[in-house]
Amino acid sequence: MPTSHPTFPTRPTGELAERLRKVRYVITDADGTMFTGAKATVNTAGEPSAELVETLVELTKAGVGVIPCTGRNRAMIQEDARVLGFPGWIAEMGGVLCTRQSSNPEWHYFTGTMPYDEASGKTPHDVICETGVIDEVLARWPGHLETYHDNGIGFEYREVTVALRGDAPEDDIQDMLDHSGLPLYLSDNGMVNHISGASELVCDHAHPEGIHTYHITPAGVSKGSGILRFIELAGLEPDEVLGAGDSPADCVIADAVGTFLFMCNGLGHERAEEELAARDNILISTKRATDGWVAAMRGLLAAKE
Repeated sequence: MPTSHPTFPTRPTGELAERLRKVRYVITDADGTMFTGAKATVNTAGEPSAELVETLVELTKAGVGVIPCTGRNRAMIQEDARVLGFPGWIAEMGGVLCTRQSSNPEWHYFTGTMPYDEASGKTPHDVICETGVIDEVLARWPGHLETYHDNGIGFEYREVTVALRGDAPEDDIQDMLDHSGLPLYLSDNGMVNHISGASELVCDHAHPEGIHTYHITPAGVSKGSGILRFIELAGLEPDEVLGAGDSPADCVIADAVGTFLFMCNGLGHERAEEELAARDNILISTKRATDGWVAAMRGLLAAKE
């Protein structure tokens, strides 16, 4: 899909190089952006490769921290952070923020405009489910919408959002959320390329077409607003952050950071060009997913030489 936005150069020059020299953190989507198949030891083709890990090491040496920002839940992303040495993480589309990954991590819930009482003993996820709207949505589109398990970890272990996947009409789902009694919205977190494990969706699970990953999210919570809150908590400035993502929903990250890398594998999404056209700080990767992310990070490192 053609786009008017420039690609991320191998060796940035001029104003772009000056901008990238300020970058201290890369806040990046995980799956389809930094990772392929949720693995750190393969390239975009799924072949064994150490390039991603080597690039993470080089970024650390250059004083650049990598913060994954993902729809995954805490249990999944904090283990990635521990193993790969990420200094923090942002989970559940901006709803759970860890500004210091350590044996005594600092983390916060972020619920936007949705009322939430931390003293209630409930998570924001519990509060959403108690409205009954999740059961109503699932009952309306059997075979076309389901909760799903994040790489084998149950959806009920989420803390702020509710994870769904399917091909039900988004506007109709949003209408039901608008009548739930809470300010909620449906966030599209990209296309599903493979369905493993149990699923009741009516599709080819090995090669699903038109199946999206969704997150029912408190209004005001997005990867963009979550990153703004993270930047505030971490004492950063937006121009010290390079963002990265592969879906239209990730483009809100561009509003929170100095420069945003959009993965070319996301250009085929029906809303991609609309989201890209609304922003002027976006660069497109030259390659898909992990290979493109690695190439862009090497460009960032070249600008810092």
